[in-house]
Amino acid sequence: MNTLLKPASNHLNTWISAPWTEFVEICDAPDSAKCKSYYYKQQMRFEDISTGSDHAKVHMTVIMSVGLFASIQGIPLNGHDCCSYRQSGKTEFQPDVSYYIGDNADAIAWGTRIIDLEQYPLPDLVIEISDTTFNDDLGTKRLQYEELGIKEYWIVNVQTMKIYVFAIAPDGSSHHIRQSLVLSGLKLEILEQALERSRQANQSTVTAWLMQQFQG
Repeated sequence: MNTLLKPASNHLNTWISAPWTEFVEICDAPDSAKCKSYYYKQQMRFEDISTGSDHAKVHMTVIMSVGLFASIQGIPLNGHDCCSYRQSGKTEFQPDVSYYIGDNADAIAWGTRIIDLEQYPLPDLVIEISDTTFNDDLGTKRLQYEELGIKEYWIVNVQTMKIYVFAIAPDGSSHHIRQSLVLSGLKLEILEQALERSRQANQSTVTAWLMQQFQG
């Protein structure tokens, strides 16, 4: 068994040059179940799945908010929590949250484990919840998602409660936006306010406030 993923390893949270076969051997091993895995431009990266309270609460608030907005607006949607996406021999990513939206909502068959991008479409929205990984989420991962052509990418900064949103064009270029395009009408400032409120208020209270904003 490759030892790169032992908890004390200094190889976590960094990009390491490696062939695809070595990456797959490590990320598919049982010992790697508590790690997020990425592969891009012949480099692999592994991150511990965060168990911190702040990260977990922000993660839940984002999922709750997106689901609530889509339900109120009647937008078809299916979300995935820490799901692996793989294009064999080339790329893999495991974002904190991802969504298939609209016509793609039911694209993934029940029983699918790792989503094979040779068989299934890319998710429409990818979200990284950034506590200790902000620089990489804004850097290399953003480049990876741009190159793949994912329509929209969010980075949620746990420390500042700010959301950085990028719309990605078919040519791979991206630009910063403050209102979602894949979730039409969703203003990111409302989600940021919900995150701020979640520091002091419980999730039921935050949800009630969001319902007023989304229905108003």
